[in-house]
Amino acid sequence: METNFNKISATDGRLKVTLTPEDYQADVDKQIKEYAKTAKIKGFRPGHVPFGYIKKLYGKSLLVDTVINKVSGAVNSYITENKLKVVGDPMPDNDAYKIDWDNDTEFNFEYEVGTASDFTVDLEKLPAIENYEIEPTKSQVDDAIEDLQKRFGTDLEPEDAEIGDLLFGTLRQESSEFESQSGIPTDKVVKKSQKLFKGLEKGSKVTFDIQSIFETDKDLGFAIGKSDEEAAALAGDFEFTVDKISRVAPAKIDQELFDKAIGEGKVSDEEGFREEISNIIKENYNRESGFLLDFDVEKTLVDNIKIDLPDAYLKKWLLAVNEGKVTEEDIEKEYDAFARGVRLDLIKGEIASNNGEEIKVEYDDVLEVVKAEIKNYFGPQAQGMDDFITQMAKKQLEENKDNAFRNYYNKAFGKKVIDFAKGKISIKNKSVKVEEFNEIAKAKYETA
Repeated sequence: METNFNKISATDGRLKVTLTPEDYQADVDKQIKEYAKTAKIKGFRPGHVPFGYIKKLYGKSLLVDTVINKVSGAVNSYITENKLKVVGDPMPDNDAYKIDWDNDTEFNFEYEVGTASDFTVDLEKLPAIENYEIEPTKSQVDDAIEDLQKRFGTDLEPEDAEIGDLLFGTLRQESSEFESQSGIPTDKVVKKSQKLFKGLEKGSKVTFDIQSIFETDKDLGFAIGKSDEEAAALAGDFEFTVDKISRVAPAKIDQELFDKAIGEGKVSDEEGFREEISNIIKENYNRESGFLLDFDVEKTLVDNIKIDLPDAYLKKWLLAVNEGKVTEEDIEKEYDAFARGVRLDLIKGEIASNNGEEIKVEYDDVLEVVKAEIKNYFGPQAQGMDDFITQMAKKQLEENKDNAFRNYYNKAFGKKVIDFAKGKISIKNKSVKVEEFNEIAKAKYETA
């Protein structure tokens, strides 16, 4: 078998594979003999079907399968052994050859191959990147403590409603026969409508325009137990009958709250409590800051390491592998983002290849990626849920739904590479307030 690669340009080439009978005939004959031993064909005893008869029945299909498998193996082996930076998949040039499977004995296959241009990665020469350290403000700490006081407060059922209470009851509209058990959080009601609910008692009725109560369809849908779309479709006056008034008396700032909110015995006074809450807030913000730092590292890699791609080839390949699903216009519209992703993957692969001993993905690395996603989902409530989150993460990996393990492995690999890069690139820490960070992050993400 002969394999030749003709490099047409820095990013395009043609791979030719030639097979002669010496490359495939022995394998085809072996398979025919194995078929003959097991074939059950009317008129012949099992295991006594003549070789020629089996060849007549199955020879052509066995030849095709054998040749295609050998060619595919040859293509993959050549790419691996010669370390070609292939992008996309080799595409067979159907116009370059016509095969007569009944008569040909020598087979020639040609493939269009797109490759990335040669490049080097020197992380220490890349521009410095800023890492933002977000300092919580006093008001943010106060708000967080107030939320904890509510969460661990005492449930009350007062006689008269105040703003901040949660009103349970029945919402109905006579004209549409709509009726739903609802819960209205009065602090979410728009300011101009809050007066409608203040002072209500159990059994009180109040009528209002359904679209005048909440700022968003999401808030309305949450209150009445409907989807955002269903909430948006409601119109006109509705009547709400109060069945129950629920109020939370804030917990006192004492040892009982410290133990419930942070963990038993971790702090013993308000000063230590505030410091611990401040650290938790900072940790949550640092997670956001970490996302932005990773984004900046990836952007720096792609923007500063020049890699030419076979653009025309990749667009042709994308159209072929998504046949019937996308148009040329779709590909043109999304191509720049796709190309940046290809370049980033190539750079990550090069970094990993050059630093294999330091970039190894273990099971625990994959588990940490899953745990991080779960923690991000729960937000501040994830505090103190470590054992639950670990078990939940392990279960996701064990179930492996939708090839979850492979997807999380790829994320863990990407994280390992980016973390390695962060250890080599110059990073300067900068302390900012959350408002400033939000503006910086928004500007960076919008220009990506």
